[in-house]
Amino acid sequence: MDDFTPDVLVIGAGLTGAMIAAQFAERNARVGVVDARRVGQGATRRALGLATLSPHMAHIQETKHGLQRLKRLAAQHGALLQSCSALHLATAPEGERALQQLAEAAPDAGLEWTTQRDLLPPGFSGGLLVHDSALVDIDRLLVRLLRHPNIAIRQHAEVLRLERSDRATYALCKDLTIKAHCVVLATNVYVGLLSPYLADSVRGARGAIWSSQPLRDTGTLGHPYTGMPLLFDDAQWALMPGKDGEWHSAVWLWRERDADKDPSEVLRRFLRRFDLGKPEQTRRWITGVTTTTDDGAPRVGRLDVEGNLLYALGLGAYGLAWAPVVAEQIAALAFAG
Repeated sequence: MDDFTPDVLVIGAGLTGAMIAAQFAERNARVGVVDARRVGQGATRRALGLATLSPHMAHIQETKHGLQRLKRLAAQHGALLQSCSALHLATAPEGERALQQLAEAAPDAGLEWTTQRDLLPPGFSGGLLVHDSALVDIDRLLVRLLRHPNIAIRQHAEVLRLERSDRATYALCKDLTIKAHCVVLATNVYVGLLSPYLADSVRGARGAIWSSQPLRDTGTLGHPYTGMPLLFDDAQWALMPGKDGEWHSAVWLWRERDADKDPSEVLRRFLRRFDLGKPEQTRRWITGVTTTTDDGAPRVGRLDVEGNLLYALGLGAYGLAWAPVVAEQIAALAFAG
């Protein structure tokens, strides 16, 4: 596009925003994408690249659909690292029972309750295997999705407020005003500035992420399950392999009882149980924030009666599987209006 007067403006250049933009671009709409930072530098930067089903009965079918679509997109764009299984674990007996009941209730969803000792970390009697999972190169997928001739991007353009006039919406940035017929909010950190209503519909989560140097010795973790992503307590803690022998781990704190805890310190304690996190092993530590919801489902909808101001946020720990789903929902809302 030669100028920046899009038909659709997407606020947020993470994976969700990129998938939404691609949905509109494929329908021949002129799409503008803006972000207060650089592409993929918000919550997407803190994602570990694991796409797996949400282990909640109410969300299995939606996230299964999203996961299948994501895998096709990733394979199409050369961003699918590998298909894999993921192992969900619970530290409390009631959580373990819930995972076992889920496997029994949804046998056709690719779920399996396992008690194999060689798959389980010490101290766990069972876990939920999600076979239809995948590791994705998010950076590559982002670049490929946004490299569409109908998409124009403005980085370092923080939207300060939105105004409506003459059935159009104006996004006011510090040095730029953008007019668009349709605006989609696909951001987390700044959503409260743009809409107090939306800020009340989600809750913040603070996190810390650790990435290792290449660890060629698979015995480093001291256990033969090293090739499988591990998710603890509904993905509050995660450990998984990356590219070229790297390992990644994350912790997210979103419960009120964790308000005074330091995510980095919680993650350090978690890593010690796997003999990880040592200075000589470490490539980077980063912290971040995102949003989640009480019921685990993203918030997608309209903010105005005309239907020209849409939102998609709160994708939480299973955002890679949710992103294609909410992108399709946003497109359906826009074209229905």
